[in-house]
Amino acid sequence: MGFDVHEPEERRHLNHALLTADITVSELWLRYFSMSGMAGEYEVQAYVEGLISLPALQRNLLAMAAEEIASESV
Repeated sequence: MGFDVHEPEERRHLNHALLTADITVSELWLRYFSMSGMAGEYEVQAYVEGLISLPALQRNLLAMAAEEIASESV
């Protein structure tokens, strides 16, 4: 599976959200998994680091999970 053209920008936004809200990958993965996310924690870590690609649906779930966690800490 190759990288989607939008994936690098989506990854930057996700990383920014993680840093801004002080969210760990473990916290992100747990919320993502509870939302029916299919990737394992190591896969999410690898995605965040830019090592692997994930399907658009999984990237959207990660973004939603980060947004939910961030909104709870406000």
